Amino acid sequence: MHWWLFFLWNAAGGIVWAVAVGLVAFYAGQAAAAAIGRYGLIAGAAIVVLLVVGAFVFRFIRRRMLGAESEA
Repeated sequence: MHWWLFFLWNAAGGIVWAVAVGLVAFYAGQAAAAAIGRYGLIAGAAIVVLLVVGAFVFRFIRRRMLGAESEA
């Protein structure tokens, strides 16, 4: 692949990535602000806590399953 073709596609990918991340952050921020305004800060904190606990449970279960596979 020629360097200029790589440069073109690399630049295009960087631009698309930056725009996509910016738009997702913008709209996620708007949705979070609307949810907090509607349901309150405590409900938002409860959702965050549930997500963190769910991530730890998922990680714990995955480790147990991988450990059981390696023992078998």
